[in-house]
Amino acid sequence: MNPSEDPAPDTCSGGGTFPQVGIPYSSAINRRFQKIQDDMKQLPVIGGVRGTTIDAVYEKTTTRPEIPPDHPLPVVGFSSMTREPTDDEIPRLVDDAIAQVLGPRGLSAIIRPGDRVVIKVNIVGPSQGLPGEKGRGIISDPRIVRYVAGKVREIIGYGGTADLKVVDATFSSEKNPSDTTNPQSFYFARLQRGEGRSVSETDVCYDYDADGVLDGGSGAELVNLDSVTLSERFLTVIDEPIRGRCEVWLPRFLRTKEQAQGEPDYCEVYIGIPILKSHGFCGMTGGLKLHWGSMLGLLEKQEHAGYGYGTGDIRLFLDYLCAMNRARGFDLVIIDALTGNRCGPANNTDDNDAKTDFILMNAILCSKESVAIDTVETLLAGFRLDSIPLLESAFRDGIGINRPAYIDLKGFDAFTRHKQWLRETYPGCGPGSYPLQAGMGNARTHDDFNAPVNVTVSCRKEGRTYLFDYTASDPTPCNHPLARIDLLVNGTVVERLFENLTGGRVPVSLDQYRNQKVRYRIAAWDSALNCTLSEEKEIMVA
Repeated sequence: MNPSEDPAPDTCSGGGTFPQVGIPYSSAINRRFQKIQDDMKQLPVIGGVRGTTIDAVYEKTTTRPEIPPDHPLPVVGFSSMTREPTDDEIPRLVDDAIAQVLGPRGLSAIIRPGDRVVIKVNIVGPSQGLPGEKGRGIISDPRIVRYVAGKVREIIGYGGTADLKVVDATFSSEKNPSDTTNPQSFYFARLQRGEGRSVSETDVCYDYDADGVLDGGSGAELVNLDSVTLSERFLTVIDEPIRGRCEVWLPRFLRTKEQAQGEPDYCEVYIGIPILKSHGFCGMTGGLKLHWGSMLGLLEKQEHAGYGYGTGDIRLFLDYLCAMNRARGFDLVIIDALTGNRCGPANNTDDNDAKTDFILMNAILCSKESVAIDTVETLLAGFRLDSIPLLESAFRDGIGINRPAYIDLKGFDAFTRHKQWLRETYPGCGPGSYPLQAGMGNARTHDDFNAPVNVTVSCRKEGRTYLFDYTASDPTPCNHPLARIDLLVNGTVVERLFENLTGGRVPVSLDQYRNQKVRYRIAAWDSALNCTLSEEKEIMVA
């Protein structure tokens, strides 16, 4: 094959086929996309996508990798409000979540002046939704994207090698990312403010003037990933447990600087900004699934690596997603959880003006690890982790951690309190309720939002060592047992316990606090990241 040409028919690395010679590409896309829509309507009839539990996916490989107790815990930041944040409050939520992960320097901790940065968003279905709220609960909120892009530009500047791109697929091979004739383009991606159907000046847009540059002053170049041809991509071959050899063709601008070997197309930092929503195949879509838009091939992307809608082997799809994450994972993921889409990823209806079934969740998540943040996102949605096999696939692939006991979720009981607020605010089990809709991708909800009980701690000195005695118990009823105990001194975790969770004694040296009063307490976590803090006490360190 000539490297300057696109793949020939039937040679797509994703498992599908390109249109036959003589058939217009756009016509083939339209026909196959219509079939996808027709197949999607059959999901309720067949009871959803089959074989999407961990037990079904891994029925012959029951052994899970072990995590040593001293393994560094991936950090997940969580910020939230119990009312809808204003436009001016959203940056504070974003900054807070980022600082919990990267520290007070924020994005400057991973981005430097002159860096090349790519931000991957999700703009699938921007024209869907009730007039007046088009795109809400469907696309990555442009207020978050524009703010993050602006912060990145402040750091990298405009000189030298500095470059900033915001990218996603628009289901068109058109190079113009903001094609005004394509309802999937960046031009139509916006937070709609009025009740009209057209894009207006009152909307918060990605690209209101359709010039291919992100609105808001960052000057970020918008890129349609579906227009990036084979000659503009690089190959990574990944071996997966079920699929075997996976050829992942990513855009060259996603190469690392080392991979580029002096060529100008690369990026130092890759940021993902997915939106919290359920998914017909994966159950949930977050940082792991967000890579899908960068896949080579319009038709192959629509047919999900040959898996299709409701037929075939779901493991083929999960394996390919894992291969994409291994080829180039995100350096940082910021999940837009301002809304929660109960039956995503789109409205699954022919009426673009139908109301999207979303609730206001008023939260932002952040992490450097996609698996950990997607695990927290799944629990925030109210889903059982064992019904989201993508998390298990990624864990077994070594991409990240999906076990709550080994995730450092910031804010301690803030996550628990927010889930309880969501239950009180959106009661019931129909549209507009919380948890999100069960059955999407066979995701199953759990009813256990009860945090640990009888959480206590006391301290006494013995010699030069301080002994902390603690207790914790599972609530009644309980589907999620105790998973970890954290001992906090002056708000900082000084010991983590993975055994003897219902009670015990921990010796700790407090020499660094000599002649000072210190505050201490414990945090008891369960396997759904419900957390209870003990009463905070004080002791004078002699």
